[in-house]
Amino acid sequence: MKNRFLKRTLAVVLSVYTLLATVGIPVSAEAGAASSENIECAPVLSENVKVSSRLYELLFGKGSKSSEPMSLVVGGDVFGVKIRQKYVTVTEAKGVPALKAGDVILSVNGEKVSTAADVKRLISKSGGESVTIRALHGGSEVGVEVRPTLDSGEYKLGLSLRDGAAGLGTVTFIDKKTGLFGGLGHGICDSESGDVIMMESGEVCGVILGGVHKGECGKPGELCGILTDSDLGDLNINSECGVFGIITDPQMLSGSELEIAQKSEVKEGEATIISTIKNGKTAEYKIEIYDIDQNSNGSKSFRIRVTDEALKAITGGIVRGMSGSPIIQNGKLVGAVTHVMVADPTEGYGIFIENMLSAAGQIALPKAA
Repeated sequence: MKNRFLKRTLAVVLSVYTLLATVGIPVSAEAGAASSENIECAPVLSENVKVSSRLYELLFGKGSKSSEPMSLVVGGDVFGVKIRQKYVTVTEAKGVPALKAGDVILSVNGEKVSTAADVKRLISKSGGESVTIRALHGGSEVGVEVRPTLDSGEYKLGLSLRDGAAGLGTVTFIDKKTGLFGGLGHGICDSESGDVIMMESGEVCGVILGGVHKGECGKPGELCGILTDSDLGDLNINSECGVFGIITDPQMLSGSELEIAQKSEVKEGEATIISTIKNGKTAEYKIEIYDIDQNSNGSKSFRIRVTDEALKAITGGIVRGMSGSPIIQNGKLVGAVTHVMVADPTEGYGIFIENMLSAAGQIALPKAA
């Protein structure tokens, strides 16, 4: 990705990084427990990719004469994501009461805007004269006239805006032949509206872990880390069932492979997850799968319970950042961790690997070597 894009995106997101770190794993609430964010996100795919079901057909043999089982490189490593949105979102609107958090800025004085910098430039250009803002407000397009005020030598509206997001999560799988990868097992959502963010572009980068905030009942924990400048690949899809793209870093393509499992093969009982809690050290931890919904096409396909005492001692159970951790059962890759319960961090949800691969099938793949 271009350095110009990185600098612009980082300038926008670093001030709210602690919030966006929850990209790693959303939280879910038991009945009667409060949830800190909306996890019911509708699937929105990037319009920058061509629709192709080739990967999904290859993986499950649909439309293919080959019955050879497909294997994928199993993830477990943490990774960073930096995405640029297709639009500019309002995060705070103290200076413009007619707007609210979650609204989308379309234009200023008739000129379309696609970045927060565009809005700032046009407000500055006004010289303090009233400007007309067109925005999507509550699903309808509205026009708002407002006069900027001079603050510290700059004309401002009293709006806080966002045009990008960043966070960390866990890689679920990589296809060694094409470089396609999947992670998170859920979408990166707008913190105000709860909708899956519509991407303009995105990239995958490295992460330096700095520690763990241990989860407690009523207070989900999280992995703490710093996103690096290393370019590991491109992010192409942000959907309800995960994020997907193409890995270009050769080192990430060299991991061990496992055969994938279909929904019908996932059973209640013992399983393991693979996660990275310390830098460069993936480890396998015991869990239990239960309450399986074979009809699930979303990110909450079955319940999971952490039974590994070593993991509970370090993290308290499932924490933000572990989202995407591969789930292994009977020697096969069956899915990924997606959610943690607010009331009990040892409880959460997982997604079928089949659901992730179905979403990944929307991406245009390079030709296999």
